[in-house]
Amino acid sequence: MKRKVISKSNMLRQSLGIIVLFIAFLACGDDSSEYDEIEDEEVADAVIQESFFNSTSLISYTKVDCTLEDGSTGDCYKLVFSSNPVEDGPYCPETIDDIGGLGIYDGATDPGFQVLKATLFNAMEADGYDIIDDEGNINIDDFASGPADPDLAYCLEAAPDNDLQLTFLIPATPKLGSTNDVIGTIDLVGVSLDGVPINGAPPSVANPGREKAGNIPSLDPCGGHNDPAGYYHWHFVAETMNLVLDAYNITDVSCTLIDQVSGTQLIGFAKDGFPIYAYEVEPSDLDDCGGRTSSTTEYPDGVYHYVASNTDAPNVPKCLKGVAASNNFSYQ
Repeated sequence: MKRKVISKSNMLRQSLGIIVLFIAFLACGDDSSEYDEIEDEEVADAVIQESFFNSTSLISYTKVDCTLEDGSTGDCYKLVFSSNPVEDGPYCPETIDDIGGLGIYDGATDPGFQVLKATLFNAMEADGYDIIDDEGNINIDDFASGPADPDLAYCLEAAPDNDLQLTFLIPATPKLGSTNDVIGTIDLVGVSLDGVPINGAPPSVANPGREKAGNIPSLDPCGGHNDPAGYYHWHFVAETMNLVLDAYNITDVSCTLIDQVSGTQLIGFAKDGFPIYAYEVEPSDLDDCGGRTSSTTEYPDGVYHYVASNTDAPNVPKCLKGVAASNNFSYQ
């Protein structure tokens, strides 16, 4: 199958003047459902610098009035990006003998995060999902070839649309919520410095409430794929993907299209306005949302930020501390 390849853009991460977030967290309790309040009464303005983002994919950067999901009002950064600024793939293997990308299977037989290959597809067949044809070919749905056969299961591989524009609204001043905002399946987590949406877990294979049961979304070896609408998005923080693959003893594939983290790296911003970082060595003092307060290159006096897991699949934050803007993501 022919796949479009989008040239990888260089990311600019130079920092200019910094307004610091003075934040500290109370120690986490044993019950992860408890909300860990931030001690400081005020949260200073977390300036999201235009220079942090990939200038090739960033179309516009403005500050606008916005309404938050709790009904309050404030200022938001309105960030508009061109779609699909990174290289991607491979995804679904064409035959049972080929190696594809990655998938998260939640069926009864051999569930878990794994490579799209014979082991996974044979497990799906054992669970009653007809995904391999009589010639050993994998049923693939690219969302562009007409309706799929409802009696079959498919490896999902949506085609890209490189002409879309993606718009994000992110609070300029993070506001703490009364409870943690738990990230659900496919929920928006935030945006990468390239302008790629970062989402929660991909849709369930076994849950017919979101997809026809048996259809497995394919992820490329860096943990992303194209939405049926055509824009590429992450379900992983790609910069620590190879560490996650090592944690799962996956050796068939590796993330080669995205540079892996060395040291500590700003990779994007959560939809509540707090930064997201990748660490080569994951800190041991993370809170229940996978966050911590410490100094970074961009915020030398300290900033609260989320940390991508080096061992979880997906490895994005499990919850957010702040309140997101209403209508925080759109595309056209």
